Amino acid sequence: MTYFSLLVVAAGSFTSISFLALSHILIVIPAVYFTYKRAKQDGLGTSEWALLGMIVSIILSVWVNADIIESPWRNISKSKYFILALMGTFAYREFFQEKISSKKIKILINTLLITTTIASLSGIVAYYTGYNYLKMKPACSASRACGLFGMLMTYAYGVSLFLVILTGVIIHKEKCKQWFSMKLVYFVWIINFAGLILTYTRGAWIGFIIGLPLFFFKENKKKFIICFLVLLIGGGLTLTFNERARARFLNSKRSDYLRIAFFQSTLYAVKEKPLLGWGYRNFEPNSKKIKKKYKLYDPTHGGHAHNNLLEHLASTGIIGFIFTLLFYITWAREAYLRNDIFGKLLFPFVISFIVSGMVQYTFGDAENLFFIMALYSIFQGTRHTKSLSF
Repeated sequence: MTYFSLLVVAAGSFTSISFLALSHILIVIPAVYFTYKRAKQDGLGTSEWALLGMIVSIILSVWVNADIIESPWRNISKSKYFILALMGTFAYREFFQEKISSKKIKILINTLLITTTIASLSGIVAYYTGYNYLKMKPACSASRACGLFGMLMTYAYGVSLFLVILTGVIIHKEKCKQWFSMKLVYFVWIINFAGLILTYTRGAWIGFIIGLPLFFFKENKKKFIICFLVLLIGGGLTLTFNERARARFLNSKRSDYLRIAFFQSTLYAVKEKPLLGWGYRNFEPNSKKIKKKYKLYDPTHGGHAHNNLLEHLASTGIIGFIFTLLFYITWAREAYLRNDIFGKLLFPFVISFIVSGMVQYTFGDAENLFFIMALYSIFQGTRHTKSLSF
Protein backbone atom coordinates (compact mmCIF):
# COMPACT_ATOMS: atom_id res chain seq x y z
CA MET A 1 0.00 0.00 0.00
CA THR A 2 2.88 2.36 0.77
CA TYR A 3 4.53 1.65 -2.56
CA PHE A 4 1.32 2.11 -4.54
CA SER A 5 0.63 5.38 -2.73
CA LEU A 6 4.02 6.61 -3.99
CA LEU A 7 3.26 5.30 -7.47
CA VAL A 8 0.00 7.27 -7.51
CA VAL A 9 1.87 10.44 -6.54
CA ALA A 10 4.36 9.81 -9.34
CA ALA A 11 1.61 9.22 -11.89
CA GLY A 12 -0.78 11.95 -10.76
CA SER A 13 1.33 14.88 -9.54
CA PHE A 14 1.00 16.74 -12.83
CA THR A 15 -1.94 14.96 -14.41
CA SER A 16 -4.98 14.39 -12.17
CA ILE A 17 -5.97 15.74 -8.76
CA SER A 18 -8.79 13.17 -8.52
CA PHE A 19 -6.33 10.33 -9.06
CA LEU A 20 -3.93 11.85 -6.51
CA ALA A 21 -6.58 11.46 -3.80
CA LEU A 22 -6.03 7.70 -4.07
CA SER A 23 -2.52 8.16 -2.66
CA HIS A 24 -4.02 9.40 0.62
CA ILE A 25 -6.45 6.49 0.74
CA LEU A 26 -3.62 4.02 0.23
CA ILE A 27 -1.24 5.55 2.79
CA VAL A 28 -3.74 5.89 5.67
CA ILE A 29 -3.45 2.34 7.04
CA PRO A 30 0.37 2.04 6.71
CA ALA A 31 0.77 5.55 8.15
CA VAL A 32 -1.34 4.79 11.23
CA TYR A 33 0.14 1.33 11.77
CA PHE A 34 3.81 2.30 11.43
CA THR A 35 3.38 5.52 13.40
CA TYR A 36 2.13 3.36 16.26
CA LYS A 37 4.91 0.83 15.72
CA ARG A 38 7.90 3.15 15.13
CA ALA A 39 7.18 6.64 16.49
CA LYS A 40 8.50 6.00 19.97
CA GLN A 41 11.52 4.11 18.64
CA ASP A 42 12.49 6.60 15.91
CA GLY A 43 11.28 9.83 17.45
CA LEU A 44 10.58 13.03 15.54
CA GLY A 45 13.11 15.21 13.79
CA THR A 46 13.17 18.98 14.33
CA SER A 47 11.12 19.78 11.23
CA GLU A 48 8.63 17.05 12.15
CA TRP A 49 8.03 18.72 15.51
CA ALA A 50 7.53 22.02 13.68
CA LEU A 51 5.09 20.35 11.29
CA LEU A 52 3.20 18.87 14.24
CA GLY A 53 2.94 22.35 15.77
CA MET A 54 1.65 23.67 12.47
CA ILE A 55 -1.02 20.96 12.34
CA VAL A 56 -2.18 21.72 15.89
CA SER A 57 -2.32 25.46 15.15
CA ILE A 58 -4.41 24.77 12.02
CA ILE A 59 -6.95 22.75 13.99
CA LEU A 60 -7.09 25.27 16.86
CA SER A 61 -7.49 28.19 14.44
CA VAL A 62 -10.59 26.59 12.94
CA TRP A 63 -11.99 25.61 16.33
CA VAL A 64 -11.82 29.13 17.78
CA ASN A 65 -13.31 30.60 14.60
CA ALA A 66 -15.98 27.97 13.99
CA ASP A 67 -18.76 30.58 14.22
CA ILE A 68 -17.44 32.53 11.20
CA ILE A 69 -16.44 29.55 9.04
CA GLU A 70 -19.05 28.12 6.69
CA SER A 71 -17.91 24.51 7.10
CA PRO A 72 -15.36 24.09 9.94
CA TRP A 73 -14.91 20.36 9.45
CA ARG A 74 -14.11 20.87 5.78
CA ASN A 75 -11.41 23.37 6.71
CA ILE A 76 -9.99 21.02 9.34
CA SER A 77 -9.98 18.19 6.79
CA LYS A 78 -7.55 20.21 4.67
CA SER A 79 -4.90 19.54 7.31
CA LYS A 80 -4.80 15.95 6.01
CA TYR A 81 -1.99 16.91 3.62
CA PHE A 82 0.25 17.66 6.60
CA ILE A 83 -1.05 14.94 8.95
CA LEU A 84 -0.56 12.15 6.41
CA ALA A 85 2.82 13.56 5.41
CA LEU A 86 3.96 13.48 9.04
CA MET A 87 2.58 10.02 9.81
CA GLY A 88 3.57 8.74 6.39
CA THR A 89 7.25 9.24 7.18
CA PHE A 90 7.10 6.19 9.45
CA ALA A 91 5.53 4.06 6.72
CA TYR A 92 8.19 5.24 4.27
CA ARG A 93 10.95 4.41 6.73
CA GLU A 94 9.65 0.85 6.98
CA PHE A 95 9.28 0.63 3.21
CA PHE A 96 12.75 1.95 2.40
CA GLN A 97 14.35 -0.34 4.97
CA GLU A 98 12.44 -3.54 4.27
CA LYS A 99 10.73 -3.51 0.87
CA ILE A 100 12.59 -1.22 -1.52
CA SER A 101 14.40 -2.50 -4.62
CA SER A 102 16.18 -0.97 -7.60
CA LYS A 103 13.31 -2.03 -9.85
CA LYS A 104 10.72 -0.29 -7.70
CA ILE A 105 12.78 2.90 -7.52
CA LYS A 106 13.20 3.00 -11.30
CA ILE A 107 9.48 2.41 -11.86
CA LEU A 108 8.63 5.32 -9.56
CA ILE A 109 11.16 7.64 -11.18
CA ASN A 110 10.26 6.78 -14.77
CA THR A 111 6.56 7.12 -14.03
CA LEU A 112 7.09 10.64 -12.69
CA LEU A 113 9.36 11.62 -15.58
CA ILE A 114 6.98 10.35 -18.25
CA THR A 115 3.71 11.66 -16.80
CA THR A 116 5.20 15.08 -16.09
CA THR A 117 6.46 15.32 -19.66
CA ILE A 118 3.09 14.25 -21.08
CA ALA A 119 1.45 17.00 -19.00
CA SER A 120 3.93 19.61 -20.22
CA LEU A 121 3.63 18.51 -23.85
CA SER A 122 -0.15 18.75 -23.68
CA GLY A 123 0.16 22.29 -22.34
CA ILE A 124 2.69 23.29 -25.00
CA VAL A 125 0.48 21.93 -27.80
CA ALA A 126 -2.51 23.75 -26.28
CA TYR A 127 -0.46 26.95 -26.12
CA TYR A 128 0.19 26.85 -29.86
CA THR A 129 -3.12 25.37 -31.05
CA GLY A 130 -5.58 26.74 -28.48
CA TYR A 131 -6.86 23.25 -27.68
CA ASN A 132 -5.72 20.67 -25.11
CA TYR A 133 -6.23 17.34 -26.85
CA LEU A 134 -5.72 15.24 -23.71
CA LYS A 135 -8.35 17.18 -21.77
CA MET A 136 -10.51 17.45 -24.89
CA LYS A 137 -11.27 21.08 -24.21
CA PRO A 138 -9.92 24.53 -25.12
CA ALA A 139 -6.65 25.68 -23.55
CA CYS A 140 -7.07 27.26 -20.13
CA SER A 141 -5.19 30.33 -21.34
CA ALA A 142 -4.90 31.83 -24.79
CA SER A 143 -1.43 33.18 -24.16
CA ARG A 144 0.29 30.95 -21.56
CA ALA A 145 0.98 27.21 -21.14
CA CYS A 146 -1.03 25.51 -18.39
CA GLY A 147 0.05 21.87 -18.49
CA LEU A 148 -2.68 19.30 -17.93
CA PHE A 149 -4.37 20.52 -14.74
CA GLY A 150 -5.89 23.53 -16.46
CA MET A 151 -4.73 25.85 -13.68
CA LEU A 152 -1.94 28.12 -14.86
CA MET A 153 -0.37 28.98 -11.50
CA THR A 154 -0.62 25.41 -10.24
CA TYR A 155 1.27 24.10 -13.24
CA ALA A 156 3.83 26.91 -13.37
CA TYR A 157 4.94 26.65 -9.75
CA GLY A 158 4.75 22.86 -9.72
CA VAL A 159 6.87 22.38 -12.84
CA SER A 160 9.35 24.98 -11.53
CA LEU A 161 9.93 22.91 -8.38
CA PHE A 162 10.10 19.70 -10.39
CA LEU A 163 12.76 21.22 -12.65
CA VAL A 164 14.88 22.19 -9.65
CA ILE A 165 14.99 18.52 -8.62
CA LEU A 166 15.66 17.39 -12.19
CA THR A 167 18.48 19.90 -12.65
CA GLY A 168 20.04 18.52 -9.48
CA VAL A 169 19.86 15.02 -10.95
CA ILE A 170 21.82 16.26 -13.98
CA ILE A 171 24.40 18.06 -11.81
CA HIS A 172 24.82 14.97 -9.62
CA LYS A 173 24.42 12.47 -12.44
CA GLU A 174 27.24 10.25 -11.18
CA LYS A 175 25.30 9.62 -7.99
CA CYS A 176 21.92 9.39 -9.76
CA LYS A 177 22.65 7.37 -12.90
CA GLN A 178 22.09 4.07 -11.09
CA TRP A 179 18.43 5.08 -10.75
CA PHE A 180 17.90 7.41 -13.72
CA SER A 181 18.21 6.98 -17.48
CA MET A 182 20.15 10.16 -18.19
CA LYS A 183 19.06 10.33 -21.86
CA LEU A 184 15.46 10.34 -20.66
CA VAL A 185 16.30 12.94 -18.01
CA TYR A 186 17.77 15.34 -20.61
CA PHE A 187 14.71 14.96 -22.85
CA VAL A 188 12.31 15.44 -19.93
CA TRP A 189 14.24 18.50 -18.73
CA ILE A 190 14.04 20.19 -22.15
CA ILE A 191 10.29 19.60 -22.54
CA ASN A 192 9.43 20.72 -19.01
CA PHE A 193 11.75 23.72 -19.21
CA ALA A 194 9.95 24.78 -22.38
CA GLY A 195 6.66 24.39 -20.51
CA LEU A 196 7.95 26.53 -17.65
CA ILE A 197 9.14 29.29 -20.00
CA LEU A 198 5.79 29.37 -21.80
CA THR A 199 3.88 29.89 -18.54
CA TYR A 200 5.32 33.42 -18.39
CA THR A 201 4.98 33.24 -14.61
CA ARG A 202 7.46 35.48 -12.81
CA GLY A 203 7.43 33.83 -9.40
CA ALA A 204 7.93 30.35 -10.87
CA TRP A 205 10.86 31.57 -12.98
CA ILE A 206 12.48 33.30 -10.01
CA GLY A 207 12.05 30.25 -7.77
CA PHE A 208 13.72 28.05 -10.39
CA ILE A 209 16.60 30.47 -10.97
CA ILE A 210 17.26 30.95 -7.24
CA GLY A 211 17.41 27.20 -6.69
CA LEU A 212 20.08 26.41 -9.28
CA PRO A 213 23.20 28.07 -7.75
CA LEU A 214 22.40 26.44 -4.41
CA PHE A 215 23.48 23.05 -5.77
CA PHE A 216 27.03 24.38 -5.46
CA PHE A 217 26.67 26.46 -2.30
CA LYS A 218 27.82 23.86 0.21
CA GLU A 219 30.74 22.29 -1.63
CA ASN A 220 31.99 24.84 -4.16
CA LYS A 221 31.47 28.52 -3.39
CA LYS A 222 33.29 29.54 -6.59
CA LYS A 223 30.85 27.60 -8.78
CA PHE A 224 27.98 29.01 -6.71
CA ILE A 225 29.08 32.59 -7.44
CA ILE A 226 29.73 31.86 -11.14
CA CYS A 227 26.35 30.16 -11.56
CA PHE A 228 24.59 33.02 -9.80
CA LEU A 229 26.29 35.62 -12.00
CA VAL A 230 25.59 33.68 -15.21
CA LEU A 231 21.91 33.39 -14.32
CA LEU A 232 21.76 37.05 -13.32
CA ILE A 233 23.33 38.16 -16.61
CA GLY A 234 21.17 35.72 -18.58
CA GLY A 235 18.06 37.04 -16.87
CA GLY A 236 19.07 40.60 -17.62
CA LEU A 237 19.67 39.84 -21.29
CA THR A 238 16.32 38.07 -21.52
CA LEU A 239 14.51 41.09 -20.12
CA THR A 240 16.46 43.35 -22.45
CA PHE A 241 15.78 41.51 -25.70
CA ASN A 242 12.54 39.60 -25.05
CA GLU A 243 9.67 42.05 -25.14
CA ARG A 244 7.09 39.67 -23.74
CA ALA A 245 9.26 38.61 -20.80
CA ARG A 246 9.99 42.27 -20.11
CA ALA A 247 6.28 43.05 -20.18
CA ARG A 248 5.51 40.23 -17.73
CA PHE A 249 8.21 41.31 -15.28
CA LEU A 250 8.01 45.07 -15.48
CA ASN A 251 4.57 46.01 -16.75
CA SER A 252 2.12 43.80 -14.84
CA LYS A 253 0.91 46.67 -12.69
CA ARG A 254 -2.54 45.31 -11.88
CA SER A 255 -1.10 41.97 -10.77
CA ASP A 256 1.47 43.81 -8.62
CA TYR A 257 -1.15 46.08 -7.04
CA LEU A 258 -3.43 43.15 -6.29
CA ARG A 259 -0.66 41.22 -4.55
CA ILE A 260 0.37 44.26 -2.52
CA ALA A 261 -3.25 44.73 -1.46
CA PHE A 262 -3.49 41.10 -0.39
CA PHE A 263 -0.22 41.41 1.55
CA GLN A 264 -1.60 44.50 3.30
CA SER A 265 -4.92 42.82 4.05
CA THR A 266 -3.18 39.90 5.81
CA LEU A 267 -1.50 42.36 8.18
CA TYR A 268 -4.84 43.99 8.96
CA ALA A 269 -6.35 40.53 9.40
CA VAL A 270 -3.79 39.43 11.98
CA LYS A 271 -4.11 42.78 13.74
CA GLU A 272 -7.79 41.96 14.37
CA LYS A 273 -7.17 38.30 15.28
CA PRO A 274 -3.52 38.01 16.35
CA LEU A 275 -3.07 34.65 18.08
CA LEU A 276 -4.87 32.10 15.88
CA GLY A 277 -6.01 34.25 12.97
CA TRP A 278 -9.28 33.93 11.07
CA GLY A 279 -9.13 30.15 10.80
CA TYR A 280 -7.23 27.95 8.37
CA ARG A 281 -8.40 28.51 4.77
CA ASN A 282 -10.76 31.23 6.03
CA PHE A 283 -8.78 34.32 5.03
CA GLU A 284 -9.82 34.10 1.38
CA PRO A 285 -13.61 34.15 2.09
CA ASN A 286 -13.07 37.28 4.21
CA SER A 287 -10.49 39.05 2.05
CA LYS A 288 -13.00 41.28 0.23
CA LYS A 289 -14.50 42.41 3.52
CA ILE A 290 -11.08 43.22 4.96
CA LYS A 291 -9.97 45.08 1.83
CA LYS A 292 -13.18 47.10 1.80
CA LYS A 293 -12.95 47.91 5.51
CA TYR A 294 -9.40 49.25 5.22
CA LYS A 295 -9.89 50.83 1.76
CA LEU A 296 -7.32 48.71 -0.03
CA TYR A 297 -6.87 48.33 -3.78
CA ASP A 298 -9.82 46.77 -5.63
CA PRO A 299 -11.98 45.45 -2.76
CA THR A 300 -14.17 43.62 -5.29
CA HIS A 301 -11.31 41.20 -5.98
CA GLY A 302 -10.97 38.54 -3.27
CA GLY A 303 -8.48 35.74 -2.92
CA HIS A 304 -5.78 34.12 -0.83
CA ALA A 305 -2.70 36.04 0.29
CA HIS A 306 -0.48 34.98 -2.64
CA ASN A 307 2.20 34.33 -0.05
CA ASN A 308 2.61 31.14 1.97
CA LEU A 309 3.80 32.75 5.20
CA LEU A 310 1.35 35.66 5.13
CA GLU A 311 -1.53 33.28 4.38
CA HIS A 312 -0.67 31.28 7.50
CA LEU A 313 -0.22 34.51 9.45
CA ALA A 314 -3.73 35.67 8.54
CA SER A 315 -5.44 32.31 8.83
CA THR A 316 -3.62 30.69 11.79
CA GLY A 317 -2.28 33.80 13.51
CA ILE A 318 1.10 34.44 15.06
CA ILE A 319 1.17 30.94 16.57
CA GLY A 320 0.61 29.21 13.24
CA PHE A 321 2.99 31.60 11.49
CA ILE A 322 5.82 30.75 13.90
CA PHE A 323 5.39 27.00 13.41
CA THR A 324 5.17 27.38 9.62
CA LEU A 325 8.33 29.50 9.56
CA LEU A 326 10.06 26.97 11.81
CA PHE A 327 9.03 24.17 9.46
CA TYR A 328 10.63 25.99 6.53
CA ILE A 329 13.84 26.76 8.40
CA THR A 330 14.29 23.33 9.97
CA TRP A 331 13.54 21.42 6.75
CA ALA A 332 16.05 23.58 4.87
CA ARG A 333 18.62 23.07 7.64
CA GLU A 334 18.10 19.29 7.72
CA ALA A 335 18.49 19.11 3.94
CA TYR A 336 21.62 21.27 4.04
CA LEU A 337 23.26 19.10 6.72
CA ARG A 338 22.54 15.80 4.97
CA ASN A 339 25.38 14.61 2.76
CA ASP A 340 23.47 11.97 0.79
CA ILE A 341 21.74 12.53 -2.54
CA PHE A 342 18.45 13.47 -0.86
CA GLY A 343 20.13 16.33 0.95
CA LYS A 344 21.88 17.50 -2.21
CA LEU A 345 18.62 17.54 -4.20
CA LEU A 346 16.24 18.77 -1.52
CA PHE A 347 18.14 21.78 -0.13
CA PRO A 348 17.81 23.83 -3.37
CA PHE A 349 14.25 22.52 -3.72
CA VAL A 350 13.24 23.78 -0.27
CA ILE A 351 14.80 27.20 -0.85
CA SER A 352 13.13 27.43 -4.26
CA PHE A 353 9.80 26.50 -2.65
CA ILE A 354 10.27 29.19 0.02
CA VAL A 355 11.24 31.89 -2.50
CA SER A 356 8.51 31.20 -5.05
CA GLY A 357 6.03 30.94 -2.19
CA MET A 358 6.59 34.61 -1.44
CA VAL A 359 4.34 35.56 -4.37
CA GLN A 360 1.97 32.58 -4.58
CA TYR A 361 0.10 30.39 -2.08
CA THR A 362 1.71 27.13 -3.16
CA PHE A 363 1.42 25.66 0.34
CA GLY A 364 -2.36 25.58 0.02
CA ASP A 365 -2.57 24.38 -3.57
CA ALA A 366 -3.77 20.77 -3.34
CA GLU A 367 -2.07 19.65 -6.56
CA ASN A 368 1.31 20.99 -5.48
CA LEU A 369 0.85 19.95 -1.85
CA PHE A 370 0.69 16.28 -2.84
CA PHE A 371 4.07 16.61 -4.56
CA ILE A 372 5.76 18.82 -1.95
CA MET A 373 4.65 16.82 1.08
CA ALA A 374 5.38 13.48 -0.62
CA LEU A 375 8.95 14.67 -1.14
CA TYR A 376 9.09 15.75 2.50
CA SER A 377 7.87 12.32 3.67
CA ILE A 378 10.39 10.54 1.45
CA PHE A 379 13.13 12.84 2.72
CA GLN A 380 12.27 11.98 6.32
CA GLY A 381 11.52 8.36 5.48
CA THR A 382 15.08 7.82 4.26
CA ARG A 383 16.60 9.46 7.33
CA HIS A 384 17.29 6.08 8.98
CA THR A 385 17.94 4.11 5.80
CA LYS A 386 21.33 2.45 5.65
CA SER A 387 20.60 -0.42 3.28
CA LEU A 388 20.71 1.70 0.10
CA SER A 389 23.65 3.55 -1.41
CA PHE A 390 21.80 6.88 -1.59
